[in-house]
Amino acid sequence: MRKKWIRFSFFLALALLVTAMAFWGYRFAPYDPLETDFGAKLTPPGREHLMGTDNVGRDVFSRVLWGARNSFSLTFLMIILVSFMGTWIGMASGYFGGMVDAVLMRLTDILLAFPDTVFAIAVAGLLGPGLFNTVVALSFVWWTKYARLARGLANVIKTKDYITQARFGGAGTMKILVFYVLPNIIPQAVIMATLDVGGMMLALAGLSFLGLAAQPPAPEWGAMLYEGKSYMQTAPWIMIFSGLAIFITVMVFNLLGDSLRDLLDPRET
Repeated sequence: MRKKWIRFSFFLALALLVTAMAFWGYRFAPYDPLETDFGAKLTPPGREHLMGTDNVGRDVFSRVLWGARNSFSLTFLMIILVSFMGTWIGMASGYFGGMVDAVLMRLTDILLAFPDTVFAIAVAGLLGPGLFNTVVALSFVWWTKYARLARGLANVIKTKDYITQARFGGAGTMKILVFYVLPNIIPQAVIMATLDVGGMMLALAGLSFLGLAAQPPAPEWGAMLYEGKSYMQTAPWIMIFSGLAIFITVMVFNLLGDSLRDLLDPRET
């Protein structure tokens, strides 16, 4: 158990450091991320521009720092939205059962039949490009895994003796759901949400790379990858540093999620 706590604490510290850099690192940006300088375009990394400049002379280091804020804000917003929505839908489905369970789970099954990213691309394509539409598109398909998880747990929890005692004690349905069922679902939902940070960030970057999320000239890691792909041979640093930022973030949060699962899941030894 001590090793699990040490491992979790280490990755939690890394995740907090990455998150702090994402939300406050833009204060250390040496240049305006939107400022262009055609005289310095495609400048390689050096003392003046730590990560070089892009095709219109914008400082890549400044854009990476500002892009982190945009990427993290949208990722956390979507994670909160889908985990909240999916947990409550799944909890209601598992607790009430019957027709409510049949309708909600059939809807979930239909959405699960489609690949997440492909369906999100289709929805974003119909709604049009933009960050808000991207949030809607990804949220539309991502809540299903939380609903499945919450439904399975609620099915087991509702048969426990303390739920029966709560009913006999006069507790209403909402009180039972909030105070007895939900607290037993939250740990597993938190583990899934932590693991989903990396996946959600990759999905967001993928949609930005396709031109469906962040629109130029807004700094966002996926959009920076798209902007730099035409200069991969002549100015590879445009893609390398934004791709490296995505890689480090995804790796840190995936390792944090694994360590949190080991710590909270009683089935893990």
